[in-house]
Amino acid sequence: MLILAIDSSTKVGSVSLINDNKLVAESLLNLKLNHSPRLMPEIIDLLEKTDYQLEDVTGIGVTVGPGSFTGTRIGVATAKTLAQSLEVPIVSVSTLEVLAYSLKHVSGYICPLIDARRSRVFSSLYSGSGVEGVEFKLQTEEALINIDDLLVELKDIAEPIYFVGAVVNNYKFKLAENIKKPQFVEHSFNLPRAGAVANLARVKLESGESDQLFALTPNYLKRSQAEIQWEAKNN
Repeated sequence: MLILAIDSSTKVGSVSLINDNKLVAESLLNLKLNHSPRLMPEIIDLLEKTDYQLEDVTGIGVTVGPGSFTGTRIGVATAKTLAQSLEVPIVSVSTLEVLAYSLKHVSGYICPLIDARRSRVFSSLYSGSGVEGVEFKLQTEEALINIDDLLVELKDIAEPIYFVGAVVNNYKFKLAENIKKPQFVEHSFNLPRAGAVANLARVKLESGESDQLFALTPNYLKRSQAEIQWEAKNN
């Protein structure tokens, strides 16, 4: 099973190929550039460097957010177009889960954060599998939340909480002051990686799960600024 994975839901653009459970290649660019003109060239370049053809791909994984409206839309549209043209299954993956996945073996909780501006974050809470009998799994639903409200929700947790995501650095002082056992990770763990997307997609595909192509949509968790402005203008 050769899976192509795509993530463009944040300013980080990443694509990867995984063959069964082996990561074949991964490309990641942490740059403030538009994903639209570079995503397909990255995919083609990755395939050429690994001597694969697009026709060799048997499944596609893609992040659906939450995150950047434009970036997520570009990634989802690209993945759906490829899945339709290649006639292969497609799997949607949460960007928050991708961030948490890199820390899945820790002992404690994992709290991925993505910037939503105006002191708000997209967030959820996962349990690590570092304790016998505990699984890596989602503990709270994904939400758009003010950082201060999130601190209130987490302040009574006695176990270590690992905060992951590029925006964590903006709130590091607040987290250290208000959380009982805050844990912070090195910069490389704070970037969503398409290799993790591919692994998560592989698990779903191997268990027979996939998304309906035309029903798959981005998970924005909030309305875009354009929608808000249109509503204000027309009410």
